[in-house]
Amino acid sequence: MKFARFRVDGYDYYGQVEADRLRAIQGDLFSGDYRLTGAVFPLDRVTLLPPSRPVNFWGVGENYPVHVRFRIDQMGREIEERAKRFTPWHKGVGSLIASGDTVVMPPDLKVLEYEGELCIVIGRPAYRVGKDEAPHYIFGYSVSNDISGADYRDAFMWRMKCSDTFGPVGPWIETTIDPHNLDIITRVDGREEDRGNTRDMIHDCYAIVSNISQYCTLHPGDLITTGAPGSTRPLKPGEVVEIEIPGIGVLRNPIAAAR
Repeated sequence: MKFARFRVDGYDYYGQVEADRLRAIQGDLFSGDYRLTGAVFPLDRVTLLPPSRPVNFWGVGENYPVHVRFRIDQMGREIEERAKRFTPWHKGVGSLIASGDTVVMPPDLKVLEYEGELCIVIGRPAYRVGKDEAPHYIFGYSVSNDISGADYRDAFMWRMKCSDTFGPVGPWIETTIDPHNLDIITRVDGREEDRGNTRDMIHDCYAIVSNISQYCTLHPGDLITTGAPGSTRPLKPGEVVEIEIPGIGVLRNPIAAAR
């Protein structure tokens, strides 16, 4: 099943996706204590919001062999060692935007890059859970674009990964899908730029949840991007990036220069 957050007539809702419409729900989506209502809205009438309201927004990088090789060519062999160690980071909830929202390129940034990724959505509080237990703490999966300000080289990647609008996630959450056999397709202005499959992850979704939870509690609605499968290239204002994961949906965001 697919669930979305959306706004209509000034009110925010969670809803179940039913073909080309959304049915609002009442109650707590993540606990399962909710009911479907009679309020139904056409998709073209609502504004989609980021699919959850996370306490934490995590990122995982260097999680596919092809992407590691791409980054080695750019940045040197230390990237290979970082991939082996598993080094997640906080992407910052302030960067989060929805499908359809605009990614804004700061005026001093020279290189803005896309990174199409699968996004984990946590469903239950998770602390020190084992890898085998991890699936029970995952609510579902969405599509993310881990936008990077590639020429920002600050400690902790605070501008590179956390700048406003650098965290598109959406369009919604899919709850019934195998996360480890999904194509990830990135297009810019309709032209395919990258394609990979989640079966090639170095650290799979369950390992990611387990590893982070050994130190930090994961909360319902928390988001974890899981790494880009291949190469990337600089984006320009005026271009439109689409990340498609068949079975989940298409995340679409235009790029604009800061005014």
